Amino acid sequence: MMKVFKILETYKTQYENPVTLHTGEIVKLGEEEKEEKWKGWIWAENEVNKGWVPLQILEISLNKKEAKVLEYYTAKELNVDEDDEIVKIKSLNGWTWVRKIVNNAEGWIPDEIIG
Repeated sequence: MMKVFKILETYKTQYENPVTLHTGEIVKLGEEEKEEKWKGWIWAENEVNKGWVPLQILEISLNKKEAKVLEYYTAKELNVDEDDEIVKIKSLNGWTWVRKIVNNAEGWIPDEIIG
């Protein structure tokens, strides 16, 4: 039985065109996230897009300017409303990949809005 959580406040997607990375791809790296609650994210760019990526899925080069992607990743965020019911799938660095019960839509949301 999966545990169901309620959303505490509405959250809307920050990036309309989220970055998607494939295993083995090489990305250029930018700045690491400085905010304490979201440490562990780094700005990354590929040929077609850019966005925040968890450090855990990257093998960073010695010069720290690029990295190899170790697993498929999408930065797709999920629009949720207060009192929506969700199931947690994977948590990383202050964010959780969730599935909305009502329509099975999936995406990342910040941990602080999960009840």
